[in-house]
Amino acid sequence: MVTIPGMYGSLTMERYMDDETAYQLWLDFFSVTDMSTRIKSIADKYPEIRSVEINFSDIYRVNGDLAESVLDRPEMMIRLGESAVHSLLDPDQRVVINLRIRDLFKNDKIPIRDLRAENLSKFISIEGIVRKVTEVRPKLLIGVFSCSSCGFKQEIEQDPFHFKEPLECPKDEGGCGKRAGSTTFRFNIADSIFIDSQKIEVQEFPEGLRGGDQPQRISIMLEDDLCGKVAPGDRISVTGVLKAKQRKEGQVKGTVFDIYLFGNCIDSNDQVYDDMELTNEDIEEAQKLAKDMHIFTKIKSSIAPSIFGLDHIKESLALQLFGGVAKEYPDGSRGRGDIHLLLVGDPGTAKSQLLTYMSTLAPRGIFTSGKSASAAGLTAAVVKDDFGEGRYTLEAGVMVLADMGLACIDEMDKMTESDRSAMHEAMEQQTVSIAKAGIQATLQSRCSVLGAANPKQGRFRMGQPKHEQINLPPPLRSRFDLIFTMTDEPRVEEDRKLAKAVLEMHWLGELKMSEATGDTRLKRMIEEGSDIVDRAMPVIEAEKLRKYVAYARRVCFPVLSDEARQEIMDFYVNLRAENASFGGEGGGSVALTARQLEALVRMAEASARTRLAQTVSRQDARTAIELMRYSLRDIALTDSGTYDIDGVMGSGFKSQKDRMYDIVRLIKEQSRDGRIKRKDLVIHAAELNIEERELDNYLRKLQDEGAIFEPRSGEYSVL
Repeated sequence: MVTIPGMYGSLTMERYMDDETAYQLWLDFFSVTDMSTRIKSIADKYPEIRSVEINFSDIYRVNGDLAESVLDRPEMMIRLGESAVHSLLDPDQRVVINLRIRDLFKNDKIPIRDLRAENLSKFISIEGIVRKVTEVRPKLLIGVFSCSSCGFKQEIEQDPFHFKEPLECPKDEGGCGKRAGSTTFRFNIADSIFIDSQKIEVQEFPEGLRGGDQPQRISIMLEDDLCGKVAPGDRISVTGVLKAKQRKEGQVKGTVFDIYLFGNCIDSNDQVYDDMELTNEDIEEAQKLAKDMHIFTKIKSSIAPSIFGLDHIKESLALQLFGGVAKEYPDGSRGRGDIHLLLVGDPGTAKSQLLTYMSTLAPRGIFTSGKSASAAGLTAAVVKDDFGEGRYTLEAGVMVLADMGLACIDEMDKMTESDRSAMHEAMEQQTVSIAKAGIQATLQSRCSVLGAANPKQGRFRMGQPKHEQINLPPPLRSRFDLIFTMTDEPRVEEDRKLAKAVLEMHWLGELKMSEATGDTRLKRMIEEGSDIVDRAMPVIEAEKLRKYVAYARRVCFPVLSDEARQEIMDFYVNLRAENASFGGEGGGSVALTARQLEALVRMAEASARTRLAQTVSRQDARTAIELMRYSLRDIALTDSGTYDIDGVMGSGFKSQKDRMYDIVRLIKEQSRDGRIKRKDLVIHAAELNIEERELDNYLRKLQDEGAIFEPRSGEYSVL
């Protein structure tokens, strides 16, 4: 029997004959790798540093048997390793140093959904997104109890989940020998040993799921210096021991057990798309694609090929996939590189289809509906539930889970006002701030947002400005780089092309299903290179495109060329100058703001990324400008041919606001006793070229804004 110094006393080895050998192997490992100096340095910095980290590959390189033992008997082997660490220190040093083992081999990294009974009590590694975290609280390791009869103190090692009290006062150790029924035991907090503890929940990466699968989750118990290191939305890799906890129904113990991971080491995956593995062949294929002169067209054609048309929207979606470059300025502020797009359209214009397709095409995409999502579901929340066992838990929402990815939010017009306002910070600053129940945290939400909504009346009404029919508040609307409207209007030629494309898709789907009956028509069409099949298939396969996007965002950080900067500057300055010098209606309105200027830069950078270019060319700038013009023509073009960004911001065109001001002025100047009849107002408004129908529309808006009111029917006064 061998006695070895330990963290909280001594470890007596008598259960396994080979424990002495394992202990010696740890000492040999520390000697071969020359870690003694490092361990002593950590002890000198205690308690700021309380762990020594070891790569599993180093253990395997020095001694394969030791590495295999760590995987098979992790709890005993790690405890022996920690005892070996403490044997290298001076006996007078009262420190507790943890042994952390990281970077397990690939076959020891197990997907959460593949964890099975055979993995219990084994040392494994899992990866995922942090979904929930509890507060950090002290956990009792060794409780000290005093006998109320004789005052004898004894130590009780605690169970991980249940509080254990003494059954008797041990007579052979100097106590009175009374059992728990004959005496009471006082719990002595001051003499007991506590350790920090925290519980987190990790779920699978969404990009690794098959269609329709729900992400699986697992709880992880953390202790000591691992606590407080992660926040909801973090992408982490955790090594630890898989354990089981028995289920209970009331007081009845069941035979089914819940699994959890007792964490040993945590690594953060901060690199963009670093959870997507790219082989050398993938990188070579990406570099080959980048050399294609028509790569941008091919990428656009690979986005939802079953949806007919929508070329400008698909070009914008392609740029959103690649995104611009996130920047940190000299003053410490940060500029986002992610591109936000909003699609507002009539029912049946394929908005939801596009969002669903993009959520699967993006290397890291999440789809949700604003109709069923709350502010907590979109951003984050502090809740008290069973997971926290009565404690408050910080839970991540969609935009936090989509960090460094794409959040597709359908039915945005169905969200409540509080839900929409929760997105303001998440979209612009790309953070989510939480201050509730004593928990203060700032979570990352560095994701692009692809939103979809219906017009106010469910369908666009002809003759009414489109910007007035977008059912989103101005602050939220202004955070989108581009807004596109999708109308369903009768157009014979376009309708014919659309009907043909839809029917072809259905026909190909029918042929695909009929293959089960022996129908070979689709197979022959594919072999013969049918145009119908070519139009239905993406030019670049979805998986190949996902890897291309991931590679581009990982290695490509384009810089604006002088020509690109000049192109964007000229467009911005000239368009604003044209409006300023325009006489009459629309004169003096603001065509673009600095927000649109930044959007142009992001889109130009994304265009360069589509071909893995490290420099933004003039053509990239022109691509961004063309998409900006297309979007502005939809929602910011006035009747006079000028652009007015106030339409996008939701406050109405400047020309409309000027006319509303004129009407208020007329009511003030022409009223008698503070009132004016509608028929008199119509006459005076005609002198300003304001038609009666237009006047009624402005009167309704002024009443809604609280500028005027009707003291009597058909009479108006200024408030």
